[in-house]
Amino acid sequence: MGAGGIRAERMDPADVAWLHMDRPTNLMVVNTVLWFDVPVDQASVLQVFEERVVSRFRRFRQRATDPAVTLAPWAAPGWADDAGFALADHVSRTRLPAPGDQRALQRAASDLAERPLRKDRPLWELHLLDGYGDGSALLLRTHHAIADGGALMQVLLSLTDPLDAGEHTGVLPVHDDTAGPPLLPGPGGRAIPAARRAGAAAGDLGAVVRAALADPRTAARLAGLARADAAMLGKLGFGLTAGRNLLQGPLAPGKQRAWTRPVPVEAIKAAGAATGSTVNDLMLAAITSALRRYLLAHDAPADEVIVIVPVDLRPAGASLPAGLGNEFGLVFVRLPTGETDPGRRRARIKAQMGQIKTSREAAFVHGMLRWMGQLPAAVQNAWVDAFAGKATAIVTNVAGPRHRVQLAGTPVAGMTGWVPVTGPLGLGFSIISYAGQLTVGLASDTRLLPDHDRLLGLLNEEVGALHTPTALSSPPEPGN
Repeated sequence: MGAGGIRAERMDPADVAWLHMDRPTNLMVVNTVLWFDVPVDQASVLQVFEERVVSRFRRFRQRATDPAVTLAPWAAPGWADDAGFALADHVSRTRLPAPGDQRALQRAASDLAERPLRKDRPLWELHLLDGYGDGSALLLRTHHAIADGGALMQVLLSLTDPLDAGEHTGVLPVHDDTAGPPLLPGPGGRAIPAARRAGAAAGDLGAVVRAALADPRTAARLAGLARADAAMLGKLGFGLTAGRNLLQGPLAPGKQRAWTRPVPVEAIKAAGAATGSTVNDLMLAAITSALRRYLLAHDAPADEVIVIVPVDLRPAGASLPAGLGNEFGLVFVRLPTGETDPGRRRARIKAQMGQIKTSREAAFVHGMLRWMGQLPAAVQNAWVDAFAGKATAIVTNVAGPRHRVQLAGTPVAGMTGWVPVTGPLGLGFSIISYAGQLTVGLASDTRLLPDHDRLLGLLNEEVGALHTPTALSSPPEPGN
């Protein structure tokens, strides 16, 4: 396992922002669970992890260095090789309590997910959980500063092999990225070349100004983008308002985690074909209906619930950087929980998602995160609270392998996970597909949602109804 010649490097400002979002009530850790019908062999799993993850992706053998105050370019976090790195320090093995069912796995994963990662070593850990039925489970915990969910799914897939001959996992190739990512994202996530050349390596706030002075055409384009972004900033800062609801408020330092029953992805696609609705459209509609029914059951109706949805900014098929990192933006989606007709709810969500696909909002927010990542953590967190405080929940969708895979020779029976819930939010929905099946991981604050199982039950009903023959026929709204 070589260090690839990398001893220390500057942390990308977007990754800094996610590093500094950690707080006791919301750890910025991506938690992913895989389960197996038969026990996995620990030695084989660790050998594969060493060869395919630790050796290929340097963040898994580097620790974060974080000065007392961040103020780029004078003081900024970085990545440094961990001289004392030992794979065994990041691995634990325990047995689930009887009866070793799904609820026991959910409780164990929830408890482990509440533990802060140690900051004196690389920011990840792997837990092997025996006694899950006749098999076992695996929980991988990775700090968001290392990578976003899409990149981490590619890391996870690099551990696996196809279960059937002739299939492939779709793992992206890895490329050397020691020069760093682009500084200023442009429309659709593309970078302004001159700004990238001038400032990518340094990542400082003056890079864009120097690029503009060096090239008048770049200056003109930057000015145009600045006007557009100022308008977008106004929209995000002042034009986005929603009334408070039951699912917002002070948080407790603990979350409950569970996941829905799996449903077939192809059946959901077929259900949406008649109206041109995507799986994302229908999943957001199901979440809207579940939230509507939950609020009504508590005599706390809300006209709408705003959620944050991550948008991947990587070009399709782009190689995965060895340094991983975060290349996504965030957009707001208004869920029409006050709309009584299911068909109109779906239509309103579909229209919003269509607008998002042509918007620069995600790239703009990614750029804002990169700017904030160069400022003191207190400034970053104040901005995060103001930004995320407009929303109630975060909803993310990560596509896993389309076909069944095996890890160290053991077939993976299923997988799910939980998105880190940002800032002051207490609710997260993580849509994950695997081998043609889709589940939703639900993470909820124990103070805001003491009856977590009630929302999970409603979510199971609404997601399960999506793939029925009458899913889009606007039936009468189900009871509470």
